[in-house]
Amino acid sequence: MMPAKWEICAADVSEVEAKVLVRYRYELDEPFLLRGTLRGPYCERARTLAADFPFRQLSGEPPVAEAVVTDPCLWSEELPHLYRANVKAVRGDVVVAEYHGEIGLRRTSPAKHWDHVK
Repeated sequence: MMPAKWEICAADVSEVEAKVLVRYRYELDEPFLLRGTLRGPYCERARTLAADFPFRQLSGEPPVAEAVVTDPCLWSEELPHLYRANVKAVRGDVVVAEYHGEIGLRRTSPAKHWDHVK
C-alpha cells in the first residue's frame, strides 16, 4: 500500500483567472470524493476582502478537484498573497483524510508542477 499523500498545484494562472488543483493519492477499497474550499487572498501587507472558491471534483484516477479563482491576487515578494486550502477526502459520511495548507499563486508555465504534501 502506498503512503497517503496530498498534492496541490496552481495551474493556468493569469491576471484574470487561476486554477488550483488538489489530489489525494491513497489506495482505498472504495471510491471517495474530494470536497472543500480555497479561501483568500490573505496578506499581512495589504487589505483585500477574502472570498471562498469551492473545489469541484474532476474525473480521473486518482481523484482530482479544482478550484477556479477569478481575479486572483498573485504572490510577490512585495505582496505575498496566500490562499488557504481546506479539503477533505470523504467516503459517504466518513472523512478519510483532510488537508489544510496555503498556496501562493504566480503566473505559471504550461507544465503543472505539483507540490507534494505528506
